[in-house]
Amino acid sequence: MSELLVYCPPGGKPPIYDFLTSLDEKLRIKLLTQLARLPSTPVSLMREPHIKHFTLERYSSLYEIREKNRVLVRVIFAIRGNGDILLLAPFIKRHKRNTMQALESSLKMLAEIESDPCAAVKFMRKEANIP
Repeated sequence: MSELLVYCPPGGKPPIYDFLTSLDEKLRIKLLTQLARLPSTPVSLMREPHIKHFTLERYSSLYEIREKNRVLVRVIFAIRGNGDILLLAPFIKRHKRNTMQALESSLKMLAEIESDPCAAVKFMRKEANIP
């Protein structure tokens, strides 16, 4: 079974941890449930409405987890060659440009991880102080 990894900037904390704690409890639980299922989901079943694969060539290695309550929550992720899921850019979608900004920052994160593999760490729910 594959692992769930998160991007961690050098000397910092993974951005998804702060993002998850900022969400209301119901939405956080819905998103965490989806994240927990993700490593055991075959790529062939990763499709809309809950998961979107980007088709533009520049972003073809990226996927998006979609969840909503009162707001639209998205998490950009990539699937590594060994099957591990790498969570990159979490955001609240208010405009189409939010997605484009997250995609661009995700590509930068992926480039940073390629140059420094230590920038990808295992997702730890307890470390994030998530109830």
